[in-house]
Amino acid sequence: MGLFILLALFGCGTAQDENTNQTVQEDNHQTFELQRQNLTGEVSLPAELQPYEAISLFAKVTGFVQEIKVDIGSKVKKGDVLAIIEAPEILAELASYQANLETARGRSLQARSRYNTSQDQFDRLQRTAQTEGAVSEGDIKRMENQLQEDQAGFEAAQASLNAAEANLKAAQQRAAYLTIRAPFDGVVTERNVHTGAFVNQQGGEGQQPLFRLEMTQKLRLRVPMPESYAGLDFGRDSLSFTVNTLPGRVFKAKVSRQSGSLANHTRTEMVEADIDNSDLSIKSGSFAQVNLVYQKENTFAVPRTAMLTTMEDRFVVRQTADGKPERVPVRRGLTAKDKVEIFGNLNEGDIIIENPSENI
Repeated sequence: MGLFILLALFGCGTAQDENTNQTVQEDNHQTFELQRQNLTGEVSLPAELQPYEAISLFAKVTGFVQEIKVDIGSKVKKGDVLAIIEAPEILAELASYQANLETARGRSLQARSRYNTSQDQFDRLQRTAQTEGAVSEGDIKRMENQLQEDQAGFEAAQASLNAAEANLKAAQQRAAYLTIRAPFDGVVTERNVHTGAFVNQQGGEGQQPLFRLEMTQKLRLRVPMPESYAGLDFGRDSLSFTVNTLPGRVFKAKVSRQSGSLANHTRTEMVEADIDNSDLSIKSGSFAQVNLVYQKENTFAVPRTAMLTTMEDRFVVRQTADGKPERVPVRRGLTAKDKVEIFGNLNEGDIIIENPSENI
C-alpha cells in the first residue's frame, strides 16, 4: 500500500511538471500585431548590355560597289560616307530630269510673259472702252478670249514645271541612295561587301546587309524581370551591376523604362537602364549581373521565423481571441532581408506568433 501511494504521488508530480513546462513554452512565444507595410528588398538577376541603337544597312538601289570607306571596327559620325555605289542609269536619269526641268522652267516663263502681256492689253482696252465708240464689243470679246487662253496656257506650263520639279527631286533622292551614309554616331560591327560587288535594293529573303552599325557610346541594360517582380516600383537610383569582362568594377545606373507587359514566351517584363559608355569600356552584347532595389507597398510581411513550411502546407500561427493558436495557410510572396510577404485569410490587427513550432 505504501508503494502504491508513493507511485501515485510521483505520477502527480510528473504531470504537474509537464503542465508547468507547457505553460512556460507558451509564455516564451513572442507575438506581434499584423499590419500592412511597405516591403523594401533587393533582387539579383542576369541581364544583357545591348547597343542603344543598332541598324543593318542595305542597298536601296541596284548597282556595283564603287568604293568602301570603312571596315569592321571603324568609328563613324552621323552623315559619314560608308560606301559609294555605281549605277550609271540612275545618273543618266538624273541628268534627263534636270534637262526636263530647265525646259519646263523656260516654257513657264514664256507662258507667264504671254499671260501678263494679255492682261495688260485687256486692262488698257477696258479703260479705252470707257470712251463711247472708241472700242467695239467684238474687240473686247476677242481680247477677253485671248486672256483666258493665255491664262490656261500659263497654268498648264506651271503644272508641267511642278511635275518636272517633283520628278527631279525623286531622281535626286535615288541618286542619293548611291552614297551609303551613317545614320548616327557609332561603330561598324559588320561588313559584308567588297569593292566591285553587285548589290540590289533590299527585298530578297535572307539578303545580307552591307554593314551593321551600332551606337556603343551609349548602351541599354536590359533586365528580364520575372513575373513575381513585374509591376513593382523600382527606385530610379536603385540599380547596380557588374560585368564579367570587368571584374571588380561595380557600375551604377538608373532605371529608365519598364515595358509594362509580360512577354508571352518568357513571362518576364523588360526593364531597361541607359548606360553611359563614353569610354567604350563595356562591349555591347556583354552579360551582366544586376542588383535592383524594389519597394512593394501596402502588403502583409512577417519575419521569416513566423512562417512554417511542412511537407503538406505553408502556414503562420495566429492567436485567437481566447489565446489559442490557430494555423492559417498562406502563400509566399516576395522575400526581403529578414521578412517575407504572405497572402492568406489574414486581417490587419491579427496577432501572429513570431517563432511558432510545428507541434503547435
